[in-house]
Amino acid sequence: MKKILYTIIFSCILTTAFSQRTSYFRRIFVDAEYYLLYEDYKNALPLYLELHGAFPDNANVAYRIGLCYLNIPNEKSKSLKFFEQAKHSITNSYNEGYFTETQAPREVYLHYGRALRIANEFDKAKEAFQKYQGLLFDEDKEEKQLLNLELKAIAYAKEQINKPVNIKFTSAGKTVNTRFAEINPVVSADNQTMVYTSAQQFYNAILISTKRANVWTHPININSQMFADGAIATVGLSADGTTLLLSRNDNDIYNLYTSTLDTATNTWGTLTKLPKEINTRSWENYAAFSPTGDTLYYSSNRPGGMGGFDIYMSVKNAEGWSEGVNLGPTVNSPFDDIAPTLSHDGKKLFFSSVGHQTMGGFDIFVSEKRNGKWSKPTNMGYPLNTTDDDVFFYPIGDGTKGYISRLLPQSYGDNDIYLVEFENAPNGSSQNEKTQENALDSAEKLGALKSYSQKPISLILP
Repeated sequence: MKKILYTIIFSCILTTAFSQRTSYFRRIFVDAEYYLLYEDYKNALPLYLELHGAFPDNANVAYRIGLCYLNIPNEKSKSLKFFEQAKHSITNSYNEGYFTETQAPREVYLHYGRALRIANEFDKAKEAFQKYQGLLFDEDKEEKQLLNLELKAIAYAKEQINKPVNIKFTSAGKTVNTRFAEINPVVSADNQTMVYTSAQQFYNAILISTKRANVWTHPININSQMFADGAIATVGLSADGTTLLLSRNDNDIYNLYTSTLDTATNTWGTLTKLPKEINTRSWENYAAFSPTGDTLYYSSNRPGGMGGFDIYMSVKNAEGWSEGVNLGPTVNSPFDDIAPTLSHDGKKLFFSSVGHQTMGGFDIFVSEKRNGKWSKPTNMGYPLNTTDDDVFFYPIGDGTKGYISRLLPQSYGDNDIYLVEFENAPNGSSQNEKTQENALDSAEKLGALKSYSQKPISLILP
């Protein structure tokens, strides 16, 4: 009788312990899914990793970890082994958001292919994309067209890597670059003032540096002057270096702000939100002034565009800023087009796109203004562009030089700021118009699409 009683008690203890363990991990899963829903991959990742430690054979958890790594800059290669695990257990009846789901969706092959493409493993990437293609149904027309773009990107990437553009990368130096990620450098027309964002441990620092004897000086933090905190980053600067453009996340909607330098006190003013003609209920995430300061070019995913994010322009007059005007289908593709910047004379527009022919993800393009119209964009080539996302090139002068943020072998820790110098910079005349037209033809068959990725690049923040 005692043995039976002990057995019952022991069974109850085990059941209670198992129930408590399940309840604990269910809460972890719910929290991780919440972060993933809002594309907060850095906070979602450790939770999924904890789940993976408890359930190492769970393909769904492995898939989620892969998604997180794939969306964290400079961590993307770590996604490969988790996608490789997840692809061995795929279901067509995937229950997203369910703790009890232990298999992965077919989309694992799409993301696996993208991770392989970023790693320049083109043959394996092609194989993964083709595997995904084989899992699609006749009605999955958008998915099939997206795959066609991915396959064309692989072919184009091979071509570009085999004929690199002659570019010199020069670090902005250890006074500017640190172990943190330095991003989005914006520079005055005389190339003497640089403002940039340093993604530090607890906040994004807005820093300003000036040149002395052709060397960038130790930067000054101007966050407190502007009363700026949270997810904020530099995106533009007026030619005279006195008006700063910034993008800030306001409750998961990015808006554009300005801050003006008081030259008498050498302090930056409080952030001023740009008016409703520019900021809408949608996202406005990058912006640039024309050389004269009376025209603003910016990217927005407002309704009525060509696709996801489009580039718009507003003109300033005596009454304020005009309503935004879409730059049209020559510049804007059916996918995301963001991060406009301009040459010193306003005749060259630089921007990032996934809809024009790229090496995969976002590439940087240039379009030239001729007779009042923008020309077909030209891909600026490898190695300025890579198989990863390449966003935000800030030109100096006529665009034969400019600044970017990049992780290179000589970087101090994370992304550093580099001066880029072209021997022969691309202009707005497409060097491969047939390839460009073929890519756009595939895209246009889709009509106005949602953004290319789950969350298009809002700001390049680690």
